Amino acid sequence: MDISLLKRLTLAPGISGREGAVRDIVEEILGGLTAEVSTDAMGSLIARVPGEGPRLLIDAHMDEVGLMVQHVDELGFIRVVTVGGIDPRVLYGQSVLVWGTETLQGIIGSVPPHLLSEKNSQKERVIPVDELFVDVGLHPKDVKSQVKVGDPVTFPGTWSENDNFLQAKAFDDRAGLFVMLEALKLIPEPGCDLYIVASAQEEVGLKGAGPVARRINPDLVLALEGTMANDLAGVPSHRIFARLGAGPEIRLCDGRFLADRAWSNFLVHLAGEAGIPYQVVVKKVGGTNAAALQVEGTGARAAALSVPVRYIHAPVSLLNKSDLEAAIALVARLLREVKRFEPDLFS
Repeated sequence: MDISLLKRLTLAPGISGREGAVRDIVEEILGGLTAEVSTDAMGSLIARVPGEGPRLLIDAHMDEVGLMVQHVDELGFIRVVTVGGIDPRVLYGQSVLVWGTETLQGIIGSVPPHLLSEKNSQKERVIPVDELFVDVGLHPKDVKSQVKVGDPVTFPGTWSENDNFLQAKAFDDRAGLFVMLEALKLIPEPGCDLYIVASAQEEVGLKGAGPVARRINPDLVLALEGTMANDLAGVPSHRIFARLGAGPEIRLCDGRFLADRAWSNFLVHLAGEAGIPYQVVVKKVGGTNAAALQVEGTGARAAALSVPVRYIHAPVSLLNKSDLEAAIALVARLLREVKRFEPDLFS
């Protein structure tokens, strides 16, 4: 497992619609594994490994949540909007990077809490995004010359590693990209007609997935994700969906998706055969590209496999290396054994 590749992926900036830096890394890796690599109009990267058997599409999205410049005021403060789902509670006081003509480091600010009135309880409220601003510490004319409306704003790259855990931004979904690439390295000649997709604009409504599915019209779909691990203090056991260290999540449903049961059961079967840890999850929140990929074209059997991640959509997130290893092993096994899948046997 080449952890240095995951580090490169997480450090790269890539909000929805501006995934180029991430795409360059993925294209570099895929270029050494297959001769067929192209980019569609949405910015999704599509690679094919031709083979006999079912047409299998494996997808992981490139984009991360972030911000976009909406306005630069006369004092040089930068107003922003969110790109993707970000809880406003994680923003105040955070360091960010503004990708203008120069890369500027800024701080997200607002009216200081000690200047707010206690009488109307303003101190206790969550500050909405439209009351926040980015302060890059430059003269207003310098800000206006370097920053324009539409420039992306991201959390800065960070990386921390110990024997068991990794901390970085954007594990949703750089973890999924990493699993996809590492599995393909292990099984360069899979038992199927394989399409590897690094999709764009998932965080703003699964937008990149549909055109890809219509183009490929797959028989089988596997969406790879970095998903919410909520094994946290204060969460009752029946409300914990995925836990760190218990293996990848095989998701049967979420807020937008109902998995194909036979295809998902096949994943469970393969994991059980090989002693690969996994956790089956049912929930009614969240969503992945599996929801879009399964209904486009003539439709496909779809499953979702996710690496549990604490604190997704935040400046820094946390995952367990063993979950990555298990996910890679399971996807590699699927690539090797996919011809064994018979819906009637696993329904």
